[in-house]
Amino acid sequence: MNSDIATLQNIADTLKAEPLASQRLLAEKAGISIGLMNAILKRFVERGWIMLSNVNLRKLSYAITPAGIAELTERSQKFAKRTFAIANKYNEALCAAVAEAKNQGKTALALYGKSYIKFLLVYACQTMGLDFVEKDAGEPVMENAFCLIGEQCEEEVASRLLKEGCMSLMDLIEE
Repeated sequence: MNSDIATLQNIADTLKAEPLASQRLLAEKAGISIGLMNAILKRFVERGWIMLSNVNLRKLSYAITPAGIAELTERSQKFAKRTFAIANKYNEALCAAVAEAKNQGKTALALYGKSYIKFLLVYACQTMGLDFVEKDAGEPVMENAFCLIGEQCEEEVASRLLKEGCMSLMDLIEE
């Protein structure tokens, strides 16, 4: 079902850009054969997600129906809920770790390398009253700071930073 929804989303995106897109273009944009796209479109018409109409004797026009839009909306909402739940879980773990670091006398959180969730680290530092410092992965480890290694840090650099007392951000959020 997920691949059907992904294909429906791809069709919707293509039709938004090219309202009179051919079956060939829909298949090309989805990265599938024309025959498979034909079968998928028939299945989507049966489900009520796609509506077909004749432009002329040789050309069909496709449109996403309200039922198709509702299916895509439901998928988006489920994705958003899962994403928010994960972000909340990570935020709680990070706030707890930053609070513990502050209790141990740390005055800053130093992030070595890049992280997709840097914004959560910044928030945790603001909430718990620690300074947030971004460091290049090659810089020396800060004294009196809670030092984290971003998940985008190269493996050999991360290994060195671990030996120097830093903690892996990935290990922290997976606890």
